[in-house]
Formats: sequence, structure tokens, C-alpha cells
Amino acid sequence: MLNKYKEYTENHPYAYVILLMVFTSFFGILIEYLVNKDFMGAGLYSSLGITLIEILRVRRKNRQKRTTSK
Repeated sequence: MLNKYKEYTENHPYAYVILLMVFTSFFGILIEYLVNKDFMGAGLYSSLGITLIEILRVRRKNRQKRTTSK
């Protein structure tokens, strides 16, 4: 199972980042709502910012991988 996970993250790095962001945001919002009975929209902005940084990091990693493999 771990090998399939690693293979998926290598073959689809952008989808992996987006899925990870969706699931962690969902659980974070759910926990915040269950504990405080409140929805904080500001948390979505930070989540989107971190996701953007991670996508840029993955893009840079893929570019470096392509240049070294040539």
C-alpha cells in the first residue's frame, strides 16, 4: 500500500497537493466547528497560500528533475 502511495505522489504531484489541501482543510474546519461552533473563513486564505507555495515547490522540483535527467 505504501508503494502505491509513493507511486501516486510521484506520478501525480499536483493532484496529491490539492487532495491533501482539501482533506486537511475539511478536517480543520470540522474540528473548529465541533469545538467552537464557529466557522473561520480566514483559515481558508492561509490554506490557499500554503497550497500555492507547495505547488510552486513541486513545480521547481519537477523542473530540476527534468534538467538533470537530460
